[in-house]
Amino acid sequence: MLKSILQRINLSLGGGDDDFLRAIASSFMISADDAHAVHPNYVEKHDPTNHPVIGGGPVIKINSNCKYMTDAESSGVFRQICEGAGVPFQYFVNHSDVAGGSTLGNILTSQIDLRGVDMGNPIWAMHSARETASVADHISAIKAFTYFYEL
Repeated sequence: MLKSILQRINLSLGGGDDDFLRAIASSFMISADDAHAVHPNYVEKHDPTNHPVIGGGPVIKINSNCKYMTDAESSGVFRQICEGAGVPFQYFVNHSDVAGGSTLGNILTSQIDLRGVDMGNPIWAMHSARETASVADHISAIKAFTYFYEL
């Protein structure tokens, strides 16, 4: 659906196919969701070298099975956004024997050759009735998004 909407916007502005492709090539998308923070009751569920914590800032989500759209370049771009906004950031890498979910980011990149990053604020108990998050992370994400839109 996104590709169709973007093409229609491009056409309504008088753009052709080349304009559309150039716009996509120069774009960057932030696919924002939540991220799994290390839960004190389930530490073994996390990769031993990656422990995103609540209150530690936005999380750049990485998955070697391409469940996220993040790659080395987009990870670096979002890191620079966070640094420019003066906010902390962290990384989440799926534990190799725990299947992760999928996001809109990688679904969209299967249809549009769009650069982007999957990120989220760290929370405990994702998809449960008692998700726990940090207001500080929310404020940090707002600062990062604001910095990104002002670039």
